[in-house]
Amino acid sequence: MTANAIDPDPAGGAADEAAAALPPATSPALDAVQRRPAYLLHKDLVIGKGSYGHVGIASRGPNEGHASARLTPAGLPKRKKFAYKCLMLNDNPKYTAKLQEEVNVLREVRGHPNVIRLFDVFAVENEVYIITELGRGGDLFNLISTHPKYGMTEAFVAKTLAEMLSAISFLHSRHITHRDLKIENWVLSGKDLWSPLKLIDFGLATHYTPGHRLSRVVGSSLYVAPEVLKKSYTESCDLWSLGVIAYILLSGVPPFYGKDDEAIRAAILVGDYAFPRECFRDVSEGAVNFVGCLVEYDFDKRYTTGHALMHQWLAEQCDPEQLEHAKRAATGEMGGDDPNAEDGDED
Repeated sequence: MTANAIDPDPAGGAADEAAAALPPATSPALDAVQRRPAYLLHKDLVIGKGSYGHVGIASRGPNEGHASARLTPAGLPKRKKFAYKCLMLNDNPKYTAKLQEEVNVLREVRGHPNVIRLFDVFAVENEVYIITELGRGGDLFNLISTHPKYGMTEAFVAKTLAEMLSAISFLHSRHITHRDLKIENWVLSGKDLWSPLKLIDFGLATHYTPGHRLSRVVGSSLYVAPEVLKKSYTESCDLWSLGVIAYILLSGVPPFYGKDDEAIRAAILVGDYAFPRECFRDVSEGAVNFVGCLVEYDFDKRYTTGHALMHQWLAEQCDPEQLEHAKRAATGEMGGDDPNAEDGDED
């Protein structure tokens, strides 16, 4: 099959606002120099599926141009593993703009240690493949599903939220909002419980103009902010979602619930929630206060990422060096690995 490189850095703007100005998927804007695929796509190793396409595992070895000095027990060179996201191309200009925006965002934020790292983007016939690093520890949803009923320890939750806030602060400093923050979209970089988190799935992320409101209703029902449902919101919607994540990690249950998505969204629009004793009996007042600063109905009063990273509860629960690292990475002072390096997980 012939592979075409996707335009990695077009001059287009946010998908929400400029879709009509961008060309369709079949235009030259998405057709660059032809080249041989540099990855083996393991179509049988699917991590997840959705209406967009699927996510699976890719790898590189000698046949794909990767030489490793490390050998398997059988004496063969070890292959580097990656994750890939497969999306179908079509002629819809809005879809094309959305896809290009996802690629733009991934390239712009790949220097942060808590954001999944982009390696490559290419097309094979009518499919686009986005190659990223592989979160070997799985997502947080799988982690909490095997954890005791009443949530995680506060030290773990605080470390987790510090890394999340650092990543989102980094996005917001570049005028990017994720808009789909949920437990499933955070993966552990390693198999150790305390390994760094990585933010994934930028399919709904978009650039924004400070002071201007967004209006497209997007996101997952349990985590969506009330102002998003009202079709007038800012990047602060991400902080609400992080507050919901913190609530779930501490208690094992969501703050808003209902028999279906419509009922959940109705409860969010009302905005009333509680901290039931049976779920928060071992949770400190500081943790409850931290959640309340994020799950704040009035987004003008809601904490920013900077305010949240300075919260006393994080200072009490986090390792000082790790918290300082998160604060520095939030401003771009401390990035991850060299984004131009050809890296991955060997196995």
